[in-house]
This record gives sequence, structure tokens and C-alpha cells, in this order.
Amino acid sequence: MTSRVNVDMPLCSHKTMIEAEDRGDGTVTVRIRSSCEHAQHYAELLDSVTMDDLCEIRGSKILDLASEARITPTCLIPAGVYNACWLETGMISKNLVKTMSSICVHFLE
Repeated sequence: MTSRVNVDMPLCSHKTMIEAEDRGDGTVTVRIRSSCEHAQHYAELLDSVTMDDLCEIRGSKILDLASEARITPTCLIPAGVYNACWLETGMISKNLVKTMSSICVHFLE
């Protein structure tokens, strides 16, 4: 079953939908739809990820291709990709996320 997350970035006023689907062969298909042109370019580059991409930061396509697509360091889309894929592969409990609506960054000053 496909796992979906929304990324809402009020700072830049863009909205993004990320879908992750486990292929059953150790890879996860990633689909990204966004109002951001950089995120759309990222979506063209990132079609699937491996478990290594999901479990490592250094050398992960998720972050490497975000840089190539000129995604800013503060953009939550790569984190959204990780979360959608972790949810899809069972690394985050689907029952747990049913009890919460979001994870977020709060600006204090």
C-alpha cells in the first residue's frame, strides 16, 4: 500500500505531496508533486531509493539529489521523503502516525 505525506512550507508558500510505494525488492518508488519548481526537478531526479538511502545520511540519494536540484537546506521535502519511505517500509509504525497529525518545526524567535 502506498504511504503519503504532505509537506507544507509556509515560508515559501509551497505545498508538496510525497508518495512512497515499496516494490518488494528492497527499493521504494518515490513520487513527488509540488508547486515548487525545484521540488519538481528533484522529483524528476529521485524516482526510487534503496534501504541504504533510507538508513544512511552520507551518500543517500535523498540528500545528494536534493542538493543537485537546488533544494534549500531548510526545505522539509527531503525529510518528508525519508518519513514517507520509513512509513512505507514499516520503519515508522502506521498505527503510531494515526495518533498524530504532523511533526513540525516551531520558530521561537
